[in-house]
Amino acid sequence: MVKQNYLDIYPGSGIAVRLNEENPDDRNAVRQLISDVDLYLKSVEEETLTFLHAREKQQITSTDTYRFFRGEERSRNSRLILRHLVTFLKKIPLQEDIEADVVSPFDQLKSFIRFHTELLKESDVANAILREHEYLGLLTEANTWYYRGQINKNYKQLLEVLDNAETGSVEGYCKLFEALQRLCRFWFSVRNEEKQRVRKSDIFTYRLTRILMARNCGVNGQEESG
Repeated sequence: MVKQNYLDIYPGSGIAVRLNEENPDDRNAVRQLISDVDLYLKSVEEETLTFLHAREKQQITSTDTYRFFRGEERSRNSRLILRHLVTFLKKIPLQEDIEADVVSPFDQLKSFIRFHTELLKESDVANAILREHEYLGLLTEANTWYYRGQINKNYKQLLEVLDNAETGSVEGYCKLFEALQRLCRFWFSVRNEEKQRVRKSDIFTYRLTRILMARNCGVNGQEESG
């Protein structure tokens, strides 16, 4: 069944509601989540190495190579986000904790999130989203303009939240976590809330940010829509 509010980012989305039932204070569950994320990261990196080894042994088309490295760039960015979030479970590194000549983890995470946000402006990503609309029987020649407008609307909303994260303070990190949750919920919506079709990295990112927000931002679940 197709959601009527397709492509809307809102707290009541199906996948988010189910994930919000998890207890962020359950230490055993958090440890298991960290272990699951670690296994996932190792699995993805092994797949990358497998492709590279195959590329050395057999001829692979330039198109396949381009698609791989383009996908790998995005996948690597997702992995970096996950690694930062797992590290932040121990302690969020605030601005006053960072030496002046050391790269700020806050600035790094913000740049990773901005990378994913800016992808919504790229034609191949927008076209992939439109193919999802077509898969769901929503896309017609008459309404393509509307769904492109929805993608752009979500892009602007995400960018606004991200730009409000100005400093490496607790408040700044909370804005970054909010931006990540909104981005995850956007992709949950694109996949019509079908968990089996959602990227594992998005599920893990949402779960980790939810724990971090509960611990640091006074939010047990996700931010209110507005």
